[in-house]
Amino acid sequence: MIKIADNDFIIDEYIDALSKKNPFGCRIKALYNTYDYSLAFVDYWVQIINKKPVALIARLETSFVLRLTDNSDMEEISAFIRVSGAENIICDGKYELDCNMKRVSGPIFISDDIMENERGHKVFNPHIKDVYNLIIKYRSENFRVPSYESFALDVAHKISKNTLRIYGIGDDRLISCIMTLAVTDDGAVLGALATDPDYRRLGHGAFLIKYINNVLVKEGKNVFLHRAPDENIEFYSKLGFIEYGTWAEYS
Repeated sequence: MIKIADNDFIIDEYIDALSKKNPFGCRIKALYNTYDYSLAFVDYWVQIINKKPVALIARLETSFVLRLTDNSDMEEISAFIRVSGAENIICDGKYELDCNMKRVSGPIFISDDIMENERGHKVFNPHIKDVYNLIIKYRSENFRVPSYESFALDVAHKISKNTLRIYGIGDDRLISCIMTLAVTDDGAVLGALATDPDYRRLGHGAFLIKYINNVLVKEGKNVFLHRAPDENIEFYSKLGFIEYGTWAEYS
């Protein structure tokens, strides 16, 4: 049975139960902590079997995040997705959805340990516009950037809810920045890392990854990282991330 969160069915305890040490549960919990289920552009569901939660589903407009388990009823979830209007879905690559959509996958990494880092960089919270101008240079098939208006509204609101972090380095201008996709009380998923082309291969990106990792790990969080297939895998492994599993995206 898949039930939607509303005033008569509060799913906080189910989200807490399924979000721990899981990047998809982390993303759903962060979204839940950011946008109330009463808003028109978000929805949250839980699949319950034998009175136990076995899957979470979250919708932000036409993008869906699934937190699946070995006990999830994949036939029911696939049928639900087929009629949901989903245009983009991300979930654990261990599971297959029958939804007539293109599927791509890649590795997930995790860190729960402090990384040795150099000193000398002054880290600050950059302006959203400066961050957008930097990361938009990285647009590609694997990294899509929304319009500035939607990006700025979403990021500003998530910062106010403490479900997103941004750090940057630079002097008179932003030269490198990193941001999270999601932050909860016990987990975080890293997102965009961008460095100005004039300052690449100088270690700025590695410094910021270690910096944000150490901030989050000291807060007792697991730090997750999604990568495209064969994209910078060796780089992140050398920093101290270890393989956790795989992600799958349907579109």
